[in-house]
Amino acid sequence: MMSETFEDQNNTGRKCTEVIVDQERGEIICSSTGEVLGNVFDSGPEWREFPNNEGMNRSRVGAPLTKAMHDYGISTTISDSDIRKLKFSQRKKMYVLRRRIASTRMRENKRMITALTILKENASTLKLPQVVLENASILMRKVVEAGLGRGEKIRAYSAAALYIACRISKIPRSFSYISNILDVDEESVRYAYRKIVELSGGKINARISRPIDFVPTFVTVLKLGKGTEKLMYRLSNAVDKTNMLQGKSPIAVAAAIAYISSAIMGEKRNQRDIASAFGTFTDVAVRNRYRDIVDNLYIEVML
Repeated sequence: MMSETFEDQNNTGRKCTEVIVDQERGEIICSSTGEVLGNVFDSGPEWREFPNNEGMNRSRVGAPLTKAMHDYGISTTISDSDIRKLKFSQRKKMYVLRRRIASTRMRENKRMITALTILKENASTLKLPQVVLENASILMRKVVEAGLGRGEKIRAYSAAALYIACRISKIPRSFSYISNILDVDEESVRYAYRKIVELSGGKINARISRPIDFVPTFVTVLKLGKGTEKLMYRLSNAVDKTNMLQGKSPIAVAAAIAYISSAIMGEKRNQRDIASAFGTFTDVAVRNRYRDIVDNLYIEVML
């Protein structure tokens, strides 16, 4: 029983100083008149908890939908715990039924399952976030539905889809980097990239990578300090305002910026060490981009 003043929820103006809350009926009752003043809404969980700790793992909702799975993660399976609750004579039938259901799904979606499984493995190898995997899965679905990427070619299409997804998410990864890490022929990846662009209407809604996008990667790999990092950002912004990026690899330009910045800030890294740390360009490319930057920005570097 509650002793505080309670006003009728139906806006009749009636007030009651003592009410009774009937939890079973979900009603608030005035103890003096017996009138129902309102309803109680249960804000607790909508499941029951059982003594075998099932309540510890329960959730209001299921797993989120994901395009990285052939069925978007909404298919159901017959669990072992449910089968064990049945009579012994029925268990064998349920196990056979479960195998048949799994076999049917696999047979109907075999290519899609294979493609998305390879894509997920490659995304894990490249240590890419979930958002990249989701975007790449959309592209891979188009590839499979178009009948492309049969046999070993599916690995090249997977690499190309991840490359495009990285661009969409503004995560700089080059063709060479992805091809080397995944051990896939770069020319095959570029061909697959062109095919995916055709399937997407001839255009991918993603901007071209710029040198500034590679700054965090260079700072981490080369173990550069905060001062060098700030200078790299300043030089990258200055380079963006010039025309020297036309026809040049942005990662090679970023490597030259790292070389210049580290030399100015007293953390000099050799051109060969910078090139070998990434393996997607040569020290000659770093040297050429270094000369372009020094000449265009009028920088004097004491080496």
